[in-house]
This record gives sequence, C-alpha cells and structure tokens, in this order.
Amino acid sequence: MTTPGRRERNKQEKHARILAAASALFDEHGYAGVTTQQVADRADVAAGTLFRYAATKPELLLMVTNARVAQALETGREAAGREDDPARAVLALVAPLLEESRASAENTAFYQREVVFGADGPYRTEALALVDGFVTAIAGLLEKAWARSHPRTEAPDPSAAADAVFASLHVAILSAARPDLAVDPLADLLATQVALVVRGYLTTPRPARKGATP
Repeated sequence: MTTPGRRERNKQEKHARILAAASALFDEHGYAGVTTQQVADRADVAAGTLFRYAATKPELLLMVTNARVAQALETGREAAGREDDPARAVLALVAPLLEESRASAENTAFYQREVVFGADGPYRTEALALVDGFVTAIAGLLEKAWARSHPRTEAPDPSAAADAVFASLHVAILSAARPDLAVDPLADLLATQVALVVRGYLTTPRPARKGATP
C-alpha cells in the first residue's frame, strides 16, 4: 500500500478538521444556526480553504450527513446479518438510519431536501449512491429470504419491494421531524410496513415469462 505524500496528508487532515467542526456545530446549533465562517473558525482554516472542500453550506451538510448515513448503512448490514427472520433483518438494516435521523431531525430535513432538490455536486452524488446502497442491500436480503423459502424457484425481481421499504423509511424520517408525532409509534408503524412488504414479496407468485406455455 502506497503511503500518501505530505500534500495528500495535509489535505486529509484539513478535510477531517472541517468535517469534525461542521458536524459539531450542526449538532450544537442546528443547520440553520451555523455559518460557513463559524465552521472555518472552528476548523482553524481560512474561508477560502473551506470552500475548496465544500463550496457551499449545503455541501457541508451533505459532507457531514453522508458520513453518518454511510456508518448507519454499515451498522445496519452487520445487524441484519445476525437476524434469521427476513422482516426483522430488513428492519435491522434500516433502523440505524431512522435512529440517526431522529437524533438530528431538523438537520435531516434540510439534508433530505438537498438530496432530492439540491444542486449537483460530488457530495450529492455520494448521497444518491448511499440511497442506492440501502435499496440494493434491502433487495439482497429479500432475494436471500426468497431462496430460503422457495429453494427451487428463481427469485422475482426485488426492486419494487426494496423501493417500497425505502419509501416507508423516507416517510418515517420526515415524520420524525414533526413535534406532534410520537417517535415510538413511527418506529412501530415502520416495522409493520416492512413486515407487510416482506410478506407480500415472499408470497406473490412470480410473473410468467413472456411466451411461456400456461
């Protein structure tokens, strides 16, 4: 493995300081209450240096939250691997992201807006790739569950079911930002929705192939 040179190490160190500073400030004051100058001051870098790593405040939010979403995905994959029941496995996969979103509901709402409607850039591209990562992981769990329950039958395409699970998670995340909605019922509702989707996938007959003899 090649050891990074001094210039690359300096870049990595500045990136880490900026990430840590933005993360702490967003947690302390909320996204709306933080300025890029505050992040630069906390990270001990010039404003111009900050903008080389994240050109805008929304990019700073994407940078911070992407790191947390990536960790939630990794934690969820590990938790899902310890579950034998398919619905519990899928729920274990997505639960860390819901928990992370609850912890900073206001910031998450801004993040969701940037992912869906924000300007194109490397951090938004990364965020969309993380969404794909969750959907792909859900689909993999569904295919694995199908193989267990239908060992002699090819699994149907799990894409629609995986999208449905992630859509339910997305709604739960947005709902968690509403103060009038209790958190535990949201988690219970998500668990019910996941169970319904998984059961539907595992009990829906595969569509007949075109040209197949009835």
